[in-house]
Amino acid sequence: MGDPASDTSATRRAAAWLGSLLAAALLLLAVARWGSISLWPDPLVLPHPAWLIAACLAQVPYALLRAMRLRFVLDPRVAEVSGDARARLDPRVLHGSGLVSFPIVMLLPFRLGELSRPLLLVRARQPGIGLAESVSAIAVERVVDGLVVVGMLFFGLALSEIVGVGEALAYVQGFGRVMALTFLAGLGVLIGAAARPDWIERSVVWVLPGQLGARAAKAALRIAATIALLFDRRRGPAFVGVSLLYWAVTVVQLWLMLHACGLALGLAEAAAIVAIVGLGIQLPGGPAQAGSFQFGMAVALGLLTHASEAAAASSFAALMYLLQLFGTLVMALPGLVLLARVRGRSDEDNPPAGDR
Repeated sequence: MGDPASDTSATRRAAAWLGSLLAAALLLLAVARWGSISLWPDPLVLPHPAWLIAACLAQVPYALLRAMRLRFVLDPRVAEVSGDARARLDPRVLHGSGLVSFPIVMLLPFRLGELSRPLLLVRARQPGIGLAESVSAIAVERVVDGLVVVGMLFFGLALSEIVGVGEALAYVQGFGRVMALTFLAGLGVLIGAAARPDWIERSVVWVLPGQLGARAAKAALRIAATIALLFDRRRGPAFVGVSLLYWAVTVVQLWLMLHACGLALGLAEAAAIVAIVGLGIQLPGGPAQAGSFQFGMAVALGLLTHASEAAAASSFAALMYLLQLFGTLVMALPGLVLLARVRGRSDEDNPPAGDR
């Protein structure tokens, strides 16, 4: 007889994949039926390939900036626990975990890969970096990213020439307001956890009495302590500054791809596209963001491009999708090398008992 727990887990995984594929199929069908772009361009419009090369090269700073931001949260924790004010999170762990986790988040359905980076950080066994610290650092990162994306949406649309008419713009703005409220609520929770960790502790114990509650309260205090690190007047602005730089590189990369495909749109339009696609991939979609990415692109390009530019817009959407997908996979390779080196050094420092 099989293990019931294992059978249940396998059933849940299968259901997640099937649900994800179904959601992707529905979104792709909607784009094919009503969208302003074709799922695959015919013909492929690429009048300026040099801009495509520049967009591909921008993947390097894009990936490195995305990976490095957690240092402002986790470095002080490592220094505190190790007792060395100069101690830092191992750069190989910092960059390796970021480069490897991003394609996992992208490829797994329903963003189930979000826990991959916390697990990679915990596995690296850095001083003071447990699951609670890793998860709270990622939570701060996601809330800040969400607020930046919502800001780009409204500022980008306000400064752009809107070509498409109808209800699409109202729907996009309405969804943006809902997401803005969601991320602001998340920011409020983070601020509350950092300012009054004792409230968090009492709330957890009240909800979960007994030994389980005590353990959960201890983890909650660790989460609150990690979040509080970002409210330092040096670390917080630095984290926000690097986050803004990361999103600026994202916008510039997309703008380069627009021009590679012959779409003469400005940085405001590029920011609006980044924001609409960023919000679109929050919808339930398929593995590798299939369906949700194309849906966001169809909505954005329907607002910002003319019907006569449909071939160029379709080429841009397809090439941008392929760049994001294969770019993250290529950048994961050096990430794997970095993590392997960390593991090798750890094994040398902690040999098996029989070899000591």
